[in-house]
Amino acid sequence: MKLFRSLTLSVLVACAMAVGAGTAHAEPAPQEIDWSQPLMTPTSDGGSSQVAEQFFPENDAKQAAFDNMTNEVNIGWNNGGLPGLAIGANVGSVVGCVSIFPNILAGCILGTAIGTIAGAVIGIDMGNPDAQAAVEQFFAIP
Repeated sequence: MKLFRSLTLSVLVACAMAVGAGTAHAEPAPQEIDWSQPLMTPTSDGGSSQVAEQFFPENDAKQAAFDNMTNEVNIGWNNGGLPGLAIGANVGSVVGCVSIFPNILAGCILGTAIGTIAGAVIGIDMGNPDAQAAVEQFFAIP
């Protein structure tokens, strides 16, 4: 049985790697590049480099959304993330140990992990209600 399980897992991992590699593709590079300016240096107006402008035009919007998201999540964490994490970990541990998922040890570990993640998310959201909107905005930008 153990051999069958190992072989099945190996086949699934190999299939996942093949599917992931099969869907990857690259777009052609832009044809007009100003070779007088080095590619990795910032522009004179303080903007992004020539590489970022030509190869990643959406980079500025994505970076601004990422900066906004990290600021909002940081505010939420400072206002209530750690207490939410602690409460979630304790509640998850108690529920996991009492319900005895596969066995008591695995139930405690699994419950604690799930409770920790849920508590942190709830604590950040309660600490700063704008954090959820900022995260959604970041993931909405392609």
